[in-house]
Amino acid sequence: MRKENFKLVGLLFALMGRSANAFSTRMIPSSRPQNLSNRNGLGASTSTSATDTVQDETVDSPASIVYYDQFLDNSIPDGVVCARGVCVLSDYDGFDDDEEESENSLVDSVLNSYLGPRLMLAGASILYGTNFPLGAIMNDALPPSAATCARMVLAAVALSPFLPKLSPSLSGSAILCGCFTALGYTTQSLALVDVSPATVAFLGAATVIVCPTLEALVDKKPMGISEAPQTWLAATLCILGVGVLELYDPSGAGMLEVGWGDALAILQAIGFGTSFFLTERMMRGQPDQALPITAVQVSVTAFICMLWCFADGWMFQEGSSIYALPNLFFEPSIGIAAGAIAWTGLITTAVNRFVETTSLGKVASAEASVILATEPLFAALFASLWLSETFGANDYIGGALIVAACLANTLKPGDFSFLLNAEKDKDAFSP
Repeated sequence: MRKENFKLVGLLFALMGRSANAFSTRMIPSSRPQNLSNRNGLGASTSTSATDTVQDETVDSPASIVYYDQFLDNSIPDGVVCARGVCVLSDYDGFDDDEEESENSLVDSVLNSYLGPRLMLAGASILYGTNFPLGAIMNDALPPSAATCARMVLAAVALSPFLPKLSPSLSGSAILCGCFTALGYTTQSLALVDVSPATVAFLGAATVIVCPTLEALVDKKPMGISEAPQTWLAATLCILGVGVLELYDPSGAGMLEVGWGDALAILQAIGFGTSFFLTERMMRGQPDQALPITAVQVSVTAFICMLWCFADGWMFQEGSSIYALPNLFFEPSIGIAAGAIAWTGLITTAVNRFVETTSLGKVASAEASVILATEPLFAALFASLWLSETFGANDYIGGALIVAACLANTLKPGDFSFLLNAEKDKDAFSP
């Protein structure tokens, strides 16, 4: 891997460090704004400061903002649906066969049906799966920096109408979130140079570990086995899956070697996982900001990718102008790669986020998370169809364990009550 690529990663961490300082001074102590607390009937007064406490008559001990935050963190506020770092205002209240069908438009009819939003989420997951094999195709024809930059510029232009709608209070945190999004996209692109698209997709699903880790470290959310058994199960399955995928050699010749591409694929999960964590943290308080935040994320990513292009050096070589927008669309020799750039920039980044955001409000969060967890499977399918990629036993076993980890993370602590209660009974009868 070239030195310039690792300089880019260093630049990203430097930018995120500077943004984090500004972010830490702008974020309020509570993960929810006061108006949201009032809406949920928690008794918070608008005149009360963030450090004052208000006695809740329903509890014996003095109430505090810590108690309220713990309650809210364990249960997303009524009317909000969150999945994979995106929160929206929910229209979901179960499916009623007697519900009147909307007569406004065909789109409303689809969204208000039972299958409509679920099929749209499944379609979004399928479209996301095309990013990985198409990323490999783009990297074969163009420098990774050129391909990623062109893709993000197109997405930023498509989502630019939402930029003015961003809440001013979220500007600093949205920029910081965009830096981590850029880390995810750039390391993903670099990983696809050396690692198969299916493997990069499965390793990217390691966000299932990153997000709960940040919740424990940043939000101080209880993550013991009794409080979050689903997280421990997901982490165990994910670690086993990554181990099998990366180390197990089905030929029996010994352990597989782990290269820089594999490390970059894991770093991709850290970038996207942190981005999901920050996005959901912002949007739980302001769920109507999904598309404005996404517009900032892709705009910041496009800017950082532009810096990457300068650092990469290809812009100063003779004939390199064919790799830049809009010239690449008029160069026959890279026609397929140009089509992939247009697809991933406009469809799977801009349009797909709009579809995902629109559908999430109609589906329960746990169900939405399960549907979106199928993305690596579709990535593997498209890699097999388009790139004739073959899979070994380690790919099947490791991939299945990682997908199972994503599914396990959608469970609730109550789903493990039979195990936890059995353990408590065992302790009660032990001498």
